[in-house]
Amino acid sequence: MLTIQGLSYAYSDRFLFKNLSFDLNPGELIQLKGRNGSGKTTLIKVLCGILKNYEGSISYDNGLNLGERNEIFYLGHKNALKDNLTVLENLKYDYRSDGIELSRLKENLAALGLENYLFTKVSDLSEGQKRKIILSCFLASNKSIYLLDEPLINLDEESKKIVSLEIENKINSGSSIVFTSHEKNILATKDINLDKYTT
Repeated sequence: MLTIQGLSYAYSDRFLFKNLSFDLNPGELIQLKGRNGSGKTTLIKVLCGILKNYEGSISYDNGLNLGERNEIFYLGHKNALKDNLTVLENLKYDYRSDGIELSRLKENLAALGLENYLFTKVSDLSEGQKRKIILSCFLASNKSIYLLDEPLINLDEESKKIVSLEIENKINSGSSIVFTSHEKNILATKDINLDKYTT
């Protein structure tokens, strides 16, 4: 379980959110809501350890350290790929593919329609195709906690269905997920509206 108590984060002398508290339990799917600029992406980055200058506490009941990648899968709003490398090279070097057999990643790429792009440079791909590279890692991963910022952005409808189904599968297997999305494909078990935690 992940426990957040009294969490606040300020940017340019203005609190994006203040005194936020909630628990993330196994098998729980929490959607972050709020207007643009309310801090949804910021909260995801705080929870995964990218942003550290926050107030409050974040604790894990299994001794996991904040930002430890072994049990956390982070999918940011940006894909964090290297444009000068091919799809296959990115998968080989990206930490999110650690411990995943390459054959399984290729299967996921095929399911997402990228089987013919393994040796294509990322700079030549569309935004949706770039998203699918990291989502191939997500589909094959087995983590306790998933932090997903707009996982369905720029995807075609079939790919949205594949990813949404896998989110449901991971929740049913006991993983915990916090996500943001403007799509209606993903049905959360709980919502947190950050507009309620602004000052």
